[in-house]
Amino acid sequence: MQRVAVFDFDGTIIHGDSVVDMLKKGRQQGKVPLSLMLKAACAGALYHMKLISAIASKRCAHEFLSRLTGEERTAFLKDFAQSLYDRARPEALNQFKAHQDAGEHVILCSASGECYMQYVAPLLNADALLCTPCDEKGLPFGENCRGQEKVRRVNAYLEEKGMKNVLLTAGYGDTAGDAPILSKCQTPVLVRPKRKLKKLMPQASVVHWQDIKKR
Repeated sequence: MQRVAVFDFDGTIIHGDSVVDMLKKGRQQGKVPLSLMLKAACAGALYHMKLISAIASKRCAHEFLSRLTGEERTAFLKDFAQSLYDRARPEALNQFKAHQDAGEHVILCSASGECYMQYVAPLLNADALLCTPCDEKGLPFGENCRGQEKVRRVNAYLEEKGMKNVLLTAGYGDTAGDAPILSKCQTPVLVRPKRKLKKLMPQASVVHWQDIKKR
């Protein structure tokens, strides 16, 4: 039987929201004008009010990437990915490696954008990355990898790889958007969970992995 573990990223392996961090880093480097910062903030508010989709909100946040040259964009995203990894929670990294050392297939499954997660995944030595797709300019499109979409993506990946006799040994997440995939795992682990996730999965294990301060 193939044993598989699934990890969320934002709020689980790192503290906070990587999209917000990306905007802040872009702003610090002079790549995000104030007008785009305000536009992204408004889009985020509209998303939380359920007036626009997650993809529409993320496209606003990623818009500055489309204004960079290909070389500038790649350099920025690689540097940003390294900064995310540098503040990964030590317990998260240890748990990630523990599953790998036990011979398990480890999937990084995140709603974050592929444009930078493609550089984060190798740093973690993940066996697979399932996340929100982005086009060549870094703009998200398609389905946001959250909620039931995480289940669909994991199942599609396992089928594509011909992995039929599979046990999802453990899943790690922090929000209600992780609940569907966590419920498919033998051992769901809530990492410093939001209140709604705790309410949805009251019997799940809870851990309080320590944060690494932003650098």
